[in-house]
Amino acid sequence: MRRARTMEAKVKKEDLFSPQGHTARQEPPERPRRGPERDAGPLLRSPLAPYVLNRLPAGLAAVTQGRATYEQLAAEQCRVLRAAGAEDGPLATDPSSARLVQLDLLFMLNGYLPAGPTAFPRPLLAALAAQCERYPSLDPHMSYELLIDVNCAAWETTGHIRVFSEGELGRLERDFYLGHHLAEPAARGAFDRLGSLVLEPDAVDPAAALEEALRGLDDFRRYMARYGRLPREAFQAFRRYHMSQPGGARGASGAFMPSVQLLELALLAPTALYERYLDQSLAYFPAWSRPVVSEWRERSRAGGNVVQAVLDGRLELDRRAATALLGVIDMFVDFRMVHLGVTRKAIPEAFDPSARPTRQSILAQDGERDFLGGAGPGDGRGDELGTSGFSVHNVLTNAVHRLLAARHRVAETLGPVTH
Repeated sequence: MRRARTMEAKVKKEDLFSPQGHTARQEPPERPRRGPERDAGPLLRSPLAPYVLNRLPAGLAAVTQGRATYEQLAAEQCRVLRAAGAEDGPLATDPSSARLVQLDLLFMLNGYLPAGPTAFPRPLLAALAAQCERYPSLDPHMSYELLIDVNCAAWETTGHIRVFSEGELGRLERDFYLGHHLAEPAARGAFDRLGSLVLEPDAVDPAAALEEALRGLDDFRRYMARYGRLPREAFQAFRRYHMSQPGGARGASGAFMPSVQLLELALLAPTALYERYLDQSLAYFPAWSRPVVSEWRERSRAGGNVVQAVLDGRLELDRRAATALLGVIDMFVDFRMVHLGVTRKAIPEAFDPSARPTRQSILAQDGERDFLGGAGPGDGRGDELGTSGFSVHNVLTNAVHRLLAARHRVAETLGPVTH
């Protein structure tokens, strides 16, 4: 355990997507050990772990390269499921192992997404159904919580992480997941500081809280900037395993990282279109965050947010605090603009080739734009949709528009104190 934590502590944002970065994934044992040792090892709490970690990436590569068929992949996986005891009932033997087993089952299932749901093996669907019946709280689809939180928690304790790809591509995919996991605490810390200004303004030094939030946002933005090093071809190669299922669940996506949404709700009130986004997204956020997002959504809608408190005069800011608040908004915009640039590089088909989104052009829009636009999972308009099933361009530019509009109102209210 100590060795795994040491490895985790060495991973920094500078290591992500870098050839000389952190320690490479070591191969786990081919067969799960039995008895008390198996129960003690988080990696081995799933009887499918050896297959998903060792053999699934190579199997998917063989299918992609035409050296094998999906039928052959399914036949192998059915043998793995039988050997693990899937025909006898749910593979998870206790709640503590259920999410890891679910993650492995969904890694197997999502490998068929490029071929469509008709390729899903029935025994695999049956194993998932048995899991969900035994443990109803499990996400029945690949979710942000499973892919990022559960997957990276396993990596923290074992040094092993589930990926769809092998070799160098697998290393880049690993860093794509780890980057989300390592970055989120910075956003969560910024939210905590803004939240304290809303919940206990008399007990908090506004300038200190806002400056801490600014530092957290800067750290978060720097993590996002590292994603600019991810080659487009690599992202496209594993992105197809995360797309929304036609007519079904939305795919796992960074759009469902909860701390970013909490940060915005603590900062400014939700607009009507952002409320619609939250309606569409809430079920895909990690389970722990859904009641928290709902609580802050109601609070922010009623005026319980930093921007509205400043506009109403309930939160008085001196020069230092006012400068820090504008800095927080500016840094949030910087993060969104970096995200916009990274996404445009990774998914150019989601953007008009002639468009060059800037802060000025986004603020000049006549409001936010429909992020669905009549599009949704399975409607044939996948070119403009992210793995979340939303219009990538509009989700990101809407967020920038909300922040810039809020900054304009705050600057007008604060007046000369910021000059």
